[in-house]
Amino acid sequence: MRLPIRLPTRLPTQPLPTLRRLALTAALLGTGLAQAAGLAITSGSVAGGMAFQADANGQQRSSSASLVETSSRTVLLGAGALEIGHVLAGNGQSTSLNQLWAANASLDATAAANLKFEMGATSVLELSGNGQFGGGTERSNLVLEAGLIVNSTGETTGTPVRLVFSGTADSLVNTTGPLLDVQPTFDLVVRDADSNILASWQGLAVGTSASFSISLDTRVGDSLWISLSHDSTHLLGSAARLAAAGDTLDATALLSGTVLVTAVPEPETYALFLAGLAALCLLQMRRRQR
Repeated sequence: MRLPIRLPTRLPTQPLPTLRRLALTAALLGTGLAQAAGLAITSGSVAGGMAFQADANGQQRSSSASLVETSSRTVLLGAGALEIGHVLAGNGQSTSLNQLWAANASLDATAAANLKFEMGATSVLELSGNGQFGGGTERSNLVLEAGLIVNSTGETTGTPVRLVFSGTADSLVNTTGPLLDVQPTFDLVVRDADSNILASWQGLAVGTSASFSISLDTRVGDSLWISLSHDSTHLLGSAARLAAAGDTLDATALLSGTVLVTAVPEPETYALFLAGLAALCLLQMRRRQR
C-alpha cells in the first residue's frame, strides 16, 4: 500500500537562507557604530600647594609647599611633598610638631579614547611634648586645567561623539588629637570654547566615599576645557596639655577616574537596526507557521 504524500500548503516566497542573511546583515549594520574619536591635549597647567601655621607655648611656626609641574605633550602632571619638624619651646615647656604633606594631580591622554585623571592630597601631623598647643590651620589647594580637542580617527568633522566622565572619590580621616574640623572638596567642570558649562560634579563629605558619572555630547573638531580642583582645610583645636603618647592627625582625600569617548548613533542607524529586528521577527513567524 502506497502512503499519501502531503505537500506544504504554503511555500516560502524567498529562499530561507537568503532572508536570514539579509535580516542578520541589517541588524549587524544597525549596531555597528563608527569608531569613536579621540581627545588630545592642546594646552594645560597643574598648580597648587599647602600653607600651614600653628602656635604652642607662646611660639608660632609656619610652613608651605608647592606642586612642581612635569607635564609632557600627552600627560599633565604635578606633584609636591614636604616633611618637616617644628619645636615650639617657651614658658619652660616644649612641644614638637612633625608634619608630612604630599599631593599630586594628573591627566593622562596617552590613550586618546580613554583618558585617565587623578588628584589627591595626604596630610599627617604629629604632636608630642609636655607643653600646650594653641591650635593651627592647614590649607591645601590643587588645580588642573586642560584644553582638549576632539580629534578624528576616520570620522568627518562634525560627527557627534559622547564623552563619559566617571570615577570615585574618597575621604579618610583618623585623629587622636585636638581636631576641630576637616573640609575636603572636589570640583570637576567641563566647558565649551565659549566658557559655557557643559557638565559638572562636586563632592565630597569628610570621611565618606562617592562615585560619579556624567556625560555630554560634542562633535569631532570641537574644543573643550576641563577644570579639576581640590581644596581641603584642616582646623586644629587647642589643647591645654597633649596626650602622654602624643596626638596624631592623618587625613587623605583622593579622586580618580576616566574620560571615555564613544560614538553617538545617528537616527538612520537606529532605523536600520529596527529594520533588522523586524526582519528577524518576520523570519521567526514564518518558521512557526510552517
